[in-house]
Amino acid sequence: MTREGACPCGAVRYSIGGSVRDVVVCHCEACREATGGPWFASAARRQDLVVEDDTALAWERAGVSEHEASRGRCHTCGTTVFWDAPGRETVSFAVSTLADASGLEVAGHIWVGAERGSVQPAGVPRYGEGLPASVIVPWRA
Repeated sequence: MTREGACPCGAVRYSIGGSVRDVVVCHCEACREATGGPWFASAARRQDLVVEDDTALAWERAGVSEHEASRGRCHTCGTTVFWDAPGRETVSFAVSTLADASGLEVAGHIWVGAERGSVQPAGVPRYGEGLPASVIVPWRA
């Protein structure tokens, strides 16, 4: 199955020719500042992700990142489409940019703190920091 996605204005278009990871919702201050709220992200293996026109993206270093990550934003509409950490086998992307996100489930919320005031559904794991290495997030075709 190939999944396709684009920013709202369509300048950044991409396709994923493999499985994608279930959704991890990041509540860190940097994501909230960059996107206006918690960032709902999935991920694709780097080799499965094809961006049509990389020049449509403006890459900027994430303000706070333990992984030295960068965010890829659309030059035209400003939407944060990607989060990429060097050396990782995956690239995260905004679930809201997928044409069809069917089958994906929220696997957990990260960087959740009482001071953030966010509401998450009962039964979905919440972590005060990043996703623990012991947590396995499912991948979907």
